[in-house]
Amino acid sequence: MMTAPKTLPIDRIGRENRATVDREVLIEGTGIHTGEKGRITLKPAEAGTGLIFKGTGSRIGDIPVSPFYAMDGVQAVTLGNRHWQIKTVEHLLCAMAAAGISDCIMETTMGEVPILDGSSLPFYEKIIEGGVRDLGEPMEALQLSNPVWVIENDRYVVALPSDHFKVTYTIDYPHPMLRGQTMTLGLNAENLIEDVLPARTFGFLRDVEELRKRGLIQGGSLDNAVVLTEDGYLNDDLRFEDECLRHKILDLVGDLYLLGRPLKAHIVAFRAGHSLDISLGKKIQTRIAMDELATRKDRIEQARQAAVRTGV
Repeated sequence: MMTAPKTLPIDRIGRENRATVDREVLIEGTGIHTGEKGRITLKPAEAGTGLIFKGTGSRIGDIPVSPFYAMDGVQAVTLGNRHWQIKTVEHLLCAMAAAGISDCIMETTMGEVPILDGSSLPFYEKIIEGGVRDLGEPMEALQLSNPVWVIENDRYVVALPSDHFKVTYTIDYPHPMLRGQTMTLGLNAENLIEDVLPARTFGFLRDVEELRKRGLIQGGSLDNAVVLTEDGYLNDDLRFEDECLRHKILDLVGDLYLLGRPLKAHIVAFRAGHSLDISLGKKIQTRIAMDELATRKDRIEQARQAAVRTGV
């Protein structure tokens, strides 16, 4: 398994500087929900470009990676503009976070990111094989001054101010293998790659027929998902004993990379999911914008007072 370069920060995911892919990276496969086959080409971009999906053919306009471009978060994260949408972006974004890619054009012939093996690891491996180019501009992590949270009935996700990135995640499904599982991980690129990226998406055998009637999981199989029966797993083996819990952490990291920058915060999640993660990302982005505005106002006022004192 690939490991992260030892020069990466140990207190958060990502790199010290902005980065892009060194050369074009081709990702081909099938969408898990649409069953659509196609490809996505990751292309180098200049510092400050951000992460952008660019459509081909009839797909008009770019779709920036941002929680404010999220159109849906029920089964996966869908980003869109007025003309087209791109579904299931979270696994690719988690790999981007692990590799520290901040600027990239993702040109796609399809309306869904390929599922590959159901985890983020193949995306990461392809990015690293293609090379990562340091863009020479510092990449500051986002930090909160106050807690931010989203609550929906008995589900919640909270972001607490912290000097490092940490996740505490609890799942509690009505299934003997998934009741009351909790994990706390202080995450950086190295242990994200080792402990989270290989975890595959999962679902319940009892839901397959209904989901397919709704036009979902058209490309799903045991090759790209962990499938749970009434009392166990349909798969022959798991990559981790708690693979499903680790995949929820993978989804969370990918969802929060909609922010386009690494985050320093303690994320506490209980039975959360994409829709809550997206809402949290919006609140984090709004809170940080407010904090930055307040800081600028303070600096302007300090400069004004200094000018008054010196008679300038």
